[in-house]
Amino acid sequence: MPARASAAEYKAHAVIGPSLTLAAEFQGRTVPAPNAAFVLKHYVVVEVALFTRSHEFNTGHFSLKLNGKSPLLAQTPGMVAASLKYANWENQRQITAAGSAGDATVILGRDSGTARFPGDRRVPQPPPGTPVKVETAPEMAAWDWVARLAWADGPVNGPSAGLLYFPYQGNLAKLKSIELLYNGAGAITALPLRALTVPPAKSAAPAGKP
Repeated sequence: MPARASAAEYKAHAVIGPSLTLAAEFQGRTVPAPNAAFVLKHYVVVEVALFTRSHEFNTGHFSLKLNGKSPLLAQTPGMVAASLKYANWENQRQITAAGSAGDATVILGRDSGTARFPGDRRVPQPPPGTPVKVETAPEMAAWDWVARLAWADGPVNGPSAGLLYFPYQGNLAKLKSIELLYNGAGAITALPLRALTVPPAKSAAPAGKP
């Protein structure tokens, strides 16, 4: 994805070296696709821009620290895309309850058998002779944009931008501090994407009489 006009247009930026400026902005769970942005369930998104003439991008140089806890490593676009394309890609805890109604058995909470990936043998197969229903994915589906807008390791020539995805399923409203950590090119930098705001302390002195 193209970089913005300047590093100052991002939430935070820092000069890493004479020919490299790093800029970033926290996008929450939103993947900003050109025509229709969409939301991730298990990940948060950071837009990262490099203003440089020549640089070797490495995803492993980046991590995300939330509320001062241990840094999170960026996930591959393939894993993030799979979580969108296949609803049961990531194992979810579930409760299954069984009961009876007359001669029938009713089961609540059982997985409906959605395919987790092409050719998943866990999904019940239709009887022989059943017409095959061909499903055509829409042009540039959501999971395609996840990969297309993501950073890929390799050489960067000129200002460029892309998305990094980090695992997080908590409440975004509870994130008081967000830092993008960069450890590469002989520099260690922390970009504050959301800072903890501390209310001013109240004075302990008693109020004077009018």
